[in-house]
Amino acid sequence: MLFVVLLGGKHAQAKIEVHDIVFAVADSLEQAYPQLRERWFGIAKGVHIDAWMAVDGVEGWRLAFSPLAPCADAPRLYFINLGGYDARCFGEAHHYVLVVARNKREAMAKGRRQALSHMKQTHLDAVLDVDDCLPIDHVGGRYVHLVEGPHDGITQRNDYIVL
Repeated sequence: MLFVVLLGGKHAQAKIEVHDIVFAVADSLEQAYPQLRERWFGIAKGVHIDAWMAVDGVEGWRLAFSPLAPCADAPRLYFINLGGYDARCFGEAHHYVLVVARNKREAMAKGRRQALSHMKQTHLDAVLDVDDCLPIDHVGGRYVHLVEGPHDGITQRNDYIVL
Protein backbone atom coordinates (compact mmCIF):
# COMPACT_ATOMS: atom_id res chain seq x y z
CA MET A 1 0.00 0.00 0.00
CA LEU A 2 1.22 3.50 -0.79
CA PHE A 3 0.96 5.96 2.08
CA VAL A 4 1.06 9.72 1.51
CA VAL A 5 1.73 11.31 4.89
CA LEU A 6 1.75 14.92 6.07
CA LEU A 7 4.38 15.09 8.81
CA GLY A 8 4.69 17.97 11.25
CA GLY A 9 7.30 18.92 13.79
CA LYS A 10 10.01 21.33 14.81
CA HIS A 11 13.13 22.44 12.97
CA ALA A 12 16.09 24.20 14.59
CA GLN A 13 15.77 27.20 12.25
CA ALA A 14 11.96 27.56 12.44
CA LYS A 15 9.92 29.54 14.95
CA ILE A 16 6.75 27.51 14.39
CA GLU A 17 5.84 23.95 13.43
CA VAL A 18 6.85 22.97 9.90
CA HIS A 19 5.39 20.31 7.59
CA ASP A 20 6.42 18.04 4.76
CA ILE A 21 4.88 15.30 2.63
CA VAL A 22 6.47 11.85 2.77
CA PHE A 23 5.69 8.79 0.64
CA ALA A 24 6.05 5.28 2.08
CA VAL A 25 5.18 1.73 1.03
CA ALA A 26 4.04 -0.66 3.76
CA ASP A 27 1.25 -3.08 4.60
CA SER A 28 -0.12 -0.69 7.24
CA LEU A 29 0.42 2.87 8.40
CA GLU A 30 2.05 1.59 11.58
CA GLN A 31 4.55 -0.44 9.56
CA ALA A 32 5.47 2.77 7.70
CA TYR A 33 6.53 4.60 10.90
CA PRO A 34 10.27 3.76 10.57
CA GLN A 35 10.30 5.06 6.96
CA LEU A 36 8.50 8.23 8.07
CA ARG A 37 10.92 8.89 10.95
CA GLU A 38 13.89 8.30 8.63
CA ARG A 39 12.62 10.82 6.07
CA TRP A 40 11.83 13.62 8.57
CA PHE A 41 14.29 16.53 8.15
CA GLY A 42 13.63 18.30 11.42
CA ILE A 43 14.06 17.55 15.11
CA ALA A 44 13.20 13.90 15.82
CA LYS A 45 11.49 14.60 19.15
CA GLY A 46 7.82 15.38 18.62
CA VAL A 47 7.63 14.53 14.91
CA HIS A 48 4.05 13.53 14.19
CA ILE A 49 1.52 12.67 11.52
CA ASP A 50 -1.07 15.38 10.87
CA ALA A 51 -2.83 13.65 7.96
CA TRP A 52 -2.41 10.56 5.80
CA MET A 53 -3.75 8.80 2.73
CA ALA A 54 -3.68 5.05 2.06
CA VAL A 55 -3.72 4.72 -1.73
CA ASP A 56 -4.84 1.50 -3.40
CA GLY A 57 -5.68 3.22 -6.69
CA VAL A 58 -6.40 6.51 -8.42
CA GLU A 59 -8.94 7.13 -11.17
CA GLY A 60 -9.17 3.84 -13.12
CA TRP A 61 -5.72 2.63 -12.05
CA ARG A 62 -4.68 0.23 -9.27
CA LEU A 63 -1.21 0.69 -7.78
CA ALA A 64 1.29 -2.17 -7.92
CA PHE A 65 4.94 -2.24 -6.86
CA SER A 66 7.89 -3.92 -8.55
CA PRO A 67 11.70 -3.92 -8.51
CA LEU A 68 11.49 -3.24 -12.27
CA ALA A 69 10.85 0.19 -13.76
CA PRO A 70 7.67 0.69 -15.80
CA CYS A 71 7.81 1.43 -19.53
CA ALA A 72 8.90 4.97 -20.35
CA ASP A 73 5.53 5.82 -21.96
CA ALA A 74 3.41 4.34 -19.13
CA PRO A 75 1.07 6.67 -17.24
CA ARG A 76 2.49 7.99 -13.97
CA LEU A 77 1.11 8.88 -10.57
CA TYR A 78 1.56 12.51 -9.53
CA PHE A 79 1.14 14.29 -6.20
CA ILE A 80 -0.09 17.86 -6.70
CA ASN A 81 0.27 20.53 -4.00
CA LEU A 82 -1.91 23.52 -4.79
CA GLY A 83 -1.55 26.69 -2.78
CA GLY A 84 -3.89 29.64 -2.65
CA TYR A 85 -5.22 32.46 -0.58
CA ASP A 86 -8.62 33.03 0.94
CA ALA A 87 -9.22 36.67 1.89
CA ARG A 88 -10.94 35.49 5.08
CA CYS A 89 -7.85 33.62 6.36
CA PHE A 90 -4.25 34.52 7.20
CA GLY A 91 -1.63 32.57 5.29
CA GLU A 92 -1.57 30.22 2.36
CA ALA A 93 -4.05 27.35 2.22
CA HIS A 94 -3.09 24.05 0.57
CA HIS A 95 -5.08 21.44 -1.30
CA TYR A 96 -3.46 18.09 -2.16
CA VAL A 97 -4.56 15.76 -4.95
CA LEU A 98 -3.29 12.61 -6.65
CA VAL A 99 -3.72 12.26 -10.41
CA VAL A 100 -2.66 9.87 -13.15
CA ALA A 101 -1.15 11.54 -16.20
CA ARG A 102 1.32 11.00 -19.04
CA ASN A 103 3.41 14.06 -18.16
CA LYS A 104 3.81 16.88 -15.66
CA ARG A 105 1.86 19.41 -17.72
CA GLU A 106 -1.16 17.11 -17.97
CA ALA A 107 -0.88 16.31 -14.25
CA MET A 108 -0.88 19.99 -13.26
CA ALA A 109 -3.95 20.70 -15.41
CA LYS A 110 -5.85 17.72 -13.96
CA GLY A 111 -4.88 18.65 -10.41
CA ARG A 112 -6.02 22.23 -10.85
CA ARG A 113 -9.37 21.12 -12.35
CA GLN A 114 -9.97 18.76 -9.42
CA ALA A 115 -9.14 21.45 -6.88
CA LEU A 116 -11.33 24.06 -8.55
CA SER A 117 -14.21 21.57 -8.64
CA HIS A 118 -13.76 21.03 -4.89
CA MET A 119 -13.63 24.78 -4.26
CA LYS A 120 -16.99 25.30 -5.98
CA GLN A 121 -18.52 22.58 -3.82
CA THR A 122 -17.28 24.19 -0.60
CA HIS A 123 -17.85 27.81 -1.70
CA LEU A 124 -14.26 28.85 -1.18
CA ASP A 125 -13.25 32.06 -2.89
CA ALA A 126 -9.55 31.49 -3.53
CA VAL A 127 -7.22 31.31 -6.50
CA LEU A 128 -5.09 28.17 -6.49
CA ASP A 129 -1.73 27.75 -8.16
CA VAL A 130 0.29 24.56 -8.50
CA ASP A 131 3.11 24.90 -5.95
CA ASP A 132 4.49 21.38 -6.50
CA CYS A 133 3.91 18.58 -9.01
CA LEU A 134 5.81 15.48 -7.90
CA PRO A 135 5.89 12.23 -9.84
CA ILE A 136 5.60 9.26 -7.50
CA ASP A 137 7.77 6.78 -9.38
CA HIS A 138 10.01 5.05 -6.85
CA VAL A 139 9.13 4.60 -3.17
CA GLY A 140 10.84 2.42 -0.59
CA GLY A 141 13.10 0.78 -3.16
CA ARG A 142 10.23 -0.24 -5.43
CA TYR A 143 8.79 1.24 -8.62
CA VAL A 144 5.17 2.31 -8.80
CA HIS A 145 3.23 0.64 -11.61
CA LEU A 146 -0.30 1.61 -12.62
CA VAL A 147 -2.55 -1.27 -13.66
CA GLU A 148 -5.94 -0.58 -15.23
CA GLY A 149 -8.72 -2.06 -13.18
CA PRO A 150 -10.83 -1.92 -10.05
CA HIS A 151 -9.34 -0.82 -6.74
CA ASP A 152 -10.28 0.36 -3.26
CA GLY A 153 -9.44 4.01 -3.93
CA ILE A 154 -7.98 6.36 -1.34
CA THR A 155 -8.60 6.36 2.40
CA GLN A 156 -7.86 9.79 3.83
CA ARG A 157 -7.63 10.78 7.51
CA ASN A 158 -6.68 13.81 9.56
CA ASP A 159 -4.99 12.47 12.70
CA TYR A 160 -2.45 13.50 15.29
CA ILE A 161 -0.09 10.55 15.75
CA VAL A 162 3.25 11.10 17.49
CA LEU A 163 6.00 9.00 15.95
